[in-house]
Amino acid sequence: MLATIDNCGIGIAADLSPEELGNGVWSTALNVRFNNGYAERFKGTTQAFDTPAVTPYFLAPYATTTARFWIHAGLSAVYADDGTTRTDITGTAPTGAIDDRWTGGSINGVWVMNNGVDVPMYWNGDTGTNLASLGGWDANWRATSVRPFKNFIVALGITKSGTKYPHMVKWCTTLNPGAVSGAGDWDETNPAKDAGEQDLAETPDIIVDCLPLGDVNIIYKERSAYAMTYVGAPFIFRFQRLPGDSGMLARGCGVQTPLGHVVLSAGDVVVNTGSGSTSIANGLVRKFIFNNINSTYYKRSFVTTNPQKNEVWICFPFGESETCNRACVWNWIDKTWAIRELQNVTYGAAGQANITATSTTWAGDSASWASDATSWNENEYSPAEARLLMSHTTPVISVVDTGTSEFGELINANITRTGMHFGDPYSVKTITGVRPKFDGPAGTLVTVEIGASMFPDASPIWSAPTTFTLGQSIKIDSFATGRFLAIRFSNADFATWRIKSFDIEYIKAGAF
Repeated sequence: MLATIDNCGIGIAADLSPEELGNGVWSTALNVRFNNGYAERFKGTTQAFDTPAVTPYFLAPYATTTARFWIHAGLSAVYADDGTTRTDITGTAPTGAIDDRWTGGSINGVWVMNNGVDVPMYWNGDTGTNLASLGGWDANWRATSVRPFKNFIVALGITKSGTKYPHMVKWCTTLNPGAVSGAGDWDETNPAKDAGEQDLAETPDIIVDCLPLGDVNIIYKERSAYAMTYVGAPFIFRFQRLPGDSGMLARGCGVQTPLGHVVLSAGDVVVNTGSGSTSIANGLVRKFIFNNINSTYYKRSFVTTNPQKNEVWICFPFGESETCNRACVWNWIDKTWAIRELQNVTYGAAGQANITATSTTWAGDSASWASDATSWNENEYSPAEARLLMSHTTPVISVVDTGTSEFGELINANITRTGMHFGDPYSVKTITGVRPKFDGPAGTLVTVEIGASMFPDASPIWSAPTTFTLGQSIKIDSFATGRFLAIRFSNADFATWRIKSFDIEYIKAGAF
């Protein structure tokens, strides 16, 4: 008999029993993404800039009219890198710790940032100047998060002279282009200013962060969310609680997509369209994330996008790790989930970058035509395209989805499906062969394993691994017997590959 699995790109459903999954859905996967109907090995990760002078715990793009910078911040220093020159813009050294996560953004061409411990800072993009304290901000105030919204700077979770106001939203007066706040611009009592403050105390949970969604600023608390809408004088902003009880797990745990905000909340991953939140992880990777996230360092998680691949990366400390070493990757076009290993990542952000790289020319490519996995004369670092960059404890700043290795090391990629019964969970079946249809450079080596078990809750007994060579092999001959069948594909070399379908040859017997 022949069973054809004709869509390998449906993704994983790690939270469900394998016996309940449809054909093409994978039980587990590592370093394999799913899009356009294919399961394909993730590409590599390479260093983007010169080695940072400090371990970076924050990373963000910032562009001026003359330069494109990437801001990266350590515990006591902040740098701006334009791809050619790295400039120390620290000024007064910040005093935050690892978990005092930076927030900020660009407003009217000026960069604003805050770590929750020191007075908020700004930088005008001139490498001859340093970060300076935000004008008009009282030296005895602190804010949990500071973000730009329209022509305002919005501060959340305010502390005044040691007294905490965890529900407070505070904003400065309307800012002119190219300007940041100055004397009196944060004075909510001055009727000549648009500055104000508002406590969102309807719910007892505290404010975490905010993120614009179109014309509305969504303020996320721990287990609730509010819409902040500009209405003009005299009230300036209107605040409205959104339906549901979904908030944000930690600062930086939300990101904009064409479908709305994707947010890592306290117990789920949701899409917020502005009228409420809907789970996109339930029954797929929700249990996987929250059963494995480090219960001590979970607030070091963050969410970012990989726009080149239409993906959201939910990055979190897996197991005992103190840094983010796993990402659950959601494709917002195909609605598929994948899992990616990370190397001690502290933060990530997407944007355009000027990265100097030498393309591989025809003459400079030493690999043979039949087995080469790279493209000659291709620039993987084009500044015309937004890319995902990440910071690591190494310290290093990397660009994702480049090359075929993880900083020169082999990427261990595999996809596994167990519990296959082809509509008959009671009959014993014997696999006799597999005919995979791979796409990739000729000579690429892929390891194929098959297995079987007699009971749905039993681990399969795996056959010896067999190597499938793209461009040479057609079929794998291997044997496994049981009621529930299993298959695993994994990479055996540095080359990238993808698979859309495969056939399993099997013999059906009785129930015993």
